[in-house]
Amino acid sequence: MEKFREYFKHEFSSFKILFKKYELEQTKEYRKWKTVFSKFYFEKNVNMDLYIYFSLIYFLCFHLIAKFGFQRTIGNSHKNYKEQLIKIKKEIKQNYPKLIADDLDYFNPIQHLLSENDFSKIGAIIQKLLDSIESKKIKSYYYLDFALQKLIPSHIRHNTGEFYTPPFLTEKMVDIYEVGEKVLDPCCGSGNFLLAITKRIIESDNSREKKVEWINKIFGYDINPISIFISRCNLFLLLKKIFSDLNNNLYNINSLNPNEKFIKQKFDLIIGNPPWYTLRDVNSAKEQEFIKHLAESLKIKPRAKNILNTEIATLFFYQAHRIFLKDGGKIFFVLSEGIINGSHASRFRNFHDLEDVEIWSFSDPIQKTFNVNFICLFAKKKLNNNHYQKEVLNFIYGLKNNNQDVDYFRNIVLKLVKQEPLVPFDSIKKNGKMYTKKLIPKDTKKELGNLKESYYKELFHKGADLNPRNLIFVNIEDINNEYYKINPDERIFKRAKAPWKKKEFNDEIVEKLHIFKVIKSTELVKFFIFDQYNVFLPISRETLQFNYTNLPPKAKKFYDKINKTYMNLKKSTTKTNSLMDNLNRWSKLCNERQKARLKVVYNNSGSLLKAAVLKGNFIVTGDLSFYNSSSLEEAYYLSAILNSPLLTKKVRIMKSSRHIFKIPFNLPIQKFNQKNIYHQKLAYYGKLGEKKVRNLYNLKKSQKINLSKRKLEKQIAQRLDQLLDKINKIVRVSL
Repeated sequence: MEKFREYFKHEFSSFKILFKKYELEQTKEYRKWKTVFSKFYFEKNVNMDLYIYFSLIYFLCFHLIAKFGFQRTIGNSHKNYKEQLIKIKKEIKQNYPKLIADDLDYFNPIQHLLSENDFSKIGAIIQKLLDSIESKKIKSYYYLDFALQKLIPSHIRHNTGEFYTPPFLTEKMVDIYEVGEKVLDPCCGSGNFLLAITKRIIESDNSREKKVEWINKIFGYDINPISIFISRCNLFLLLKKIFSDLNNNLYNINSLNPNEKFIKQKFDLIIGNPPWYTLRDVNSAKEQEFIKHLAESLKIKPRAKNILNTEIATLFFYQAHRIFLKDGGKIFFVLSEGIINGSHASRFRNFHDLEDVEIWSFSDPIQKTFNVNFICLFAKKKLNNNHYQKEVLNFIYGLKNNNQDVDYFRNIVLKLVKQEPLVPFDSIKKNGKMYTKKLIPKDTKKELGNLKESYYKELFHKGADLNPRNLIFVNIEDINNEYYKINPDERIFKRAKAPWKKKEFNDEIVEKLHIFKVIKSTELVKFFIFDQYNVFLPISRETLQFNYTNLPPKAKKFYDKINKTYMNLKKSTTKTNSLMDNLNRWSKLCNERQKARLKVVYNNSGSLLKAAVLKGNFIVTGDLSFYNSSSLEEAYYLSAILNSPLLTKKVRIMKSSRHIFKIPFNLPIQKFNQKNIYHQKLAYYGKLGEKKVRNLYNLKKSQKINLSKRKLEKQIAQRLDQLLDKINKIVRVSL
């Protein structure tokens, strides 16, 4: 396959030149293709590159039909490749008209406009691809699946949520299929679930008539018309002559918004792998609003702070359940692991109108087939089921042969390693809506002990989302008492993403009053913050309020410049009217809390909880949470508790993914009491921890030892082991 990749890389560039030469972008068919594909592929990806990828897949279909259906190879002769292709299309139309029931004319200009010699280059590259696939020794009805994954770059597929289901998993999941059931895959893609069920039927000991009857109860929907064509081709490659007896049960529709004709269809089993992307990825404001309204009507819409993380797959699950599934019917989907642990899926986990909910999870080698942690979720439909299922059985699968390499197309046998009940670590009701927390093993919940919201939960707040950083995080150079020369801070480009990776200014001059000291989580270790940032902010130093009219000349000029850049580059769906609106989103910047000179801060994400006491005029960023305490003793008391390894252990049980935010305060952290001897001890330990870490950092700095954060944290863990143990003993008793 590596040889083909190198060959294709070279030929792909040639195709782009060739297609430009024939002005294919100007054809009505190309424009039609672009309009259709922009509905489900992000607009930035719907270009000539993607058109070339799909044109090759389209023409590959006819090669496969000829090879495995008519026992004929096309494309070997460069002289009459067009003629061969036209002939095959006519034979398909005559013998298997349902196979090309939809008029996919997107790629007709390639065949009609290119000269015979130029068009034959397509046949040559497809033959090379076929040779490469055949060396893999996979079934003919998986050739297109293989080609899709090798031709279309993974970043394009994954950006639009396309994660193909490996045959070994579809084979295992269709064990729940019972012969004769009416089945739907609402996002069928290349048809792997349809193929797996059809294989079960044709391999059964029944008459041809019965097999055809049962296969005609299998349906597939997909928003991508080419996916429907590919699924038909794959079924043909599996069934050959039986295909001519089938109904046309594959339809190009959007399962999230089907018309009345399709809503009337009801199914015994719905099975599939819906697209894995989030509302954040949707570029159309109209589509975003549709998704929000649909999520609310399905009773799974998350709270406002999590709305952009809404998983579109969860909408497919509940929409299919609501409009396509019979009462008592079964639904079985491949979903991201986020639906059992993500805060954005807390209402999804209510499992309303469902019963017999089960989860399949998998060992690490199997997880790697998706590059995203996944589960399979099974349930039965039960209408008006007001008592949601609080305990869910989790079946954990591993490899029967642990020495076997996991490969997408390899015949892998799964074995049940363990089964355990999962329960939410907590659930809450707000504004009449139930929110079910992360599902954890029932035995693990015992380790959490008493769960009770802390007095401090409402007092800690997230910092300001100071983005985009390339416009405001700066290095400063002193000019005089009034002005700094500023340039972008190199540190913020390490993890920057397009379109915010570029340096947008150079050697600008601004008033010193508008450069603020800012703290980020990247410089936070246990008990100590070892560095800071300088940030340009167009706000008053005294009030932290924005008043454009009162900005001094140079600050106003610079703000105008970066504001213009921001407005030009921001997403069309971002509902902010200026850079300042974005910096002060949710009023996280311009508020009294940020003005406080004494704050307790901790990180909002990560696997290790870290906290420190912050003294001075600092702005706190959104990757930290903070509390503006009026008592230094209270601040150190909280720092000690939040740095406790025991608290980290409990937070890891409760948190979803990397998210921490207010999770520590699901535990009963007591209000600081100056008279409580244990609180006094914790305050003392908090001070001592800060002193030890500061001394360690200053020592290494004086020795000119450049410690990375990771190495510093390792040394802190070693040197503060006894202190953290003392903190743990008190925290263990109080929690």
